[in-house]
Amino acid sequence: MDFCWEGFPEYSVYDVAQRGKLVNLLEQGITDVKDIPDGFVGGQKEIDIQSYKTGKIHVEKSKLKDWAEDLRYPLYFLDYETINPGIPPCDGMQPYKQYPFQFSLHVQREEGAELEHYEFLHTEASDPQRAFAEKLVELCGDEGSVVVYNKSFEARVNNLLAEKFKDLRSQLFAINGRMIDLLDPFQKRWLHHPQQHSSASIKSVLPAFCPEFSYSELEVSDGGAASRIGAAIIAGKLNEEQLKEASDGLREYCGLDTLAMVKLLQIVFKFMELK
Repeated sequence: MDFCWEGFPEYSVYDVAQRGKLVNLLEQGITDVKDIPDGFVGGQKEIDIQSYKTGKIHVEKSKLKDWAEDLRYPLYFLDYETINPGIPPCDGMQPYKQYPFQFSLHVQREEGAELEHYEFLHTEASDPQRAFAEKLVELCGDEGSVVVYNKSFEARVNNLLAEKFKDLRSQLFAINGRMIDLLDPFQKRWLHHPQQHSSASIKSVLPAFCPEFSYSELEVSDGGAASRIGAAIIAGKLNEEQLKEASDGLREYCGLDTLAMVKLLQIVFKFMELK
């Protein structure tokens, strides 16, 4: 990409236009989003373009309020890390399936209450699934909203765990039933910051709204790296010193994901109330 897009701006027509419209823009020599004619792209991407051109945050307060009505305290902010290796490290695993080995959980018991943080990280050369599922069920209780970012991922992992552990099936399905997807307000453009550059990834949304938070300085800074480290742990490939360093990095990374959700929900509440 660095070679093919040399000379293109960081936020370019490739981020907002597709097929014929993209070709049309390139033929006109237009590469920067700010030079795209108003209304040319249309649809949801037009929100991104106008937000970027004006430097203003796009807000649809009524949609945010409708979404927030489903939230119930206590709030459980939950994030998973998984492995999906081609060669499974443990008996009973299948190639390229998602196997969870870590979660971070921030809990807010009631509005304005102090945050509580819990976590699970499997650090042994063994199958993490049973211990993961048991700890998850224990910590998530049986009431309140489970706030996640990209609900389909965590729900799919829970479904796989429920298929394997019949005695935990009802509790895992119940957690799925309580999930609220924090991705929705940003992906559906009910709230959009010009610095998101058309991305609703939490790694784009968080620094746009909360520039004091960043993943760039972390030892483990993305899900792919976390997955590779998790696979190495479960396969028993790390010595004691490497394991400690890897565990510290994973805890910091996954913990930031759930803290980011706390901050972004506060942002949603803030823009709901703006006059």
